[in-house]
Amino acid sequence: MLIKAFKEWSDQNEGHIEILTPTGKTTALNRFKPGASEDKIKDLSDYFSTPLPPDYISFLRLCNGASLFEDPEYGGESFLYSAQDVIHYNEASDNKIVVANILDDRILIDLERWRSQDQDYLLLCESLNPVEYASRFYSNFETWLDRFLISQGEKFWYWKTERSFEE
Repeated sequence: MLIKAFKEWSDQNEGHIEILTPTGKTTALNRFKPGASEDKIKDLSDYFSTPLPPDYISFLRLCNGASLFEDPEYGGESFLYSAQDVIHYNEASDNKIVVANILDDRILIDLERWRSQDQDYLLLCESLNPVEYASRFYSNFETWLDRFLISQGEKFWYWKTERSFEE
């Protein structure tokens, strides 16, 4: 997982990293919580009455929640929830569980897709829309998180391209 190398890099300077933005180089701050205990992970699986995807569990074992790409002075709005937060923000009966909030967009695990062995089980719920309006993300947690890190905290899912091929 890329998150492990990213966390090690961030930890070298107390969470501060330098990133490139459209306005030039800037400093961002990453805050990682200590990894979740096996008891916390079991509590999470028990709460939803199903094992959760292994890539998501690996994330929780490494860091039980994180705040990424914060402005050192003003803070940030990219939160990956801890196991306890996931329980707090979701009902046990939910089949679509919120695991992250990225600048008002919510990232969800679709437990029905996961149970049916669909490897692209992640959903996106934009802004303040109800979870019922979440749409397919065509990704799993690890792929989404890798892309989020590589894009330096940008909402890459809104990047649009148009391709035309001339003959």
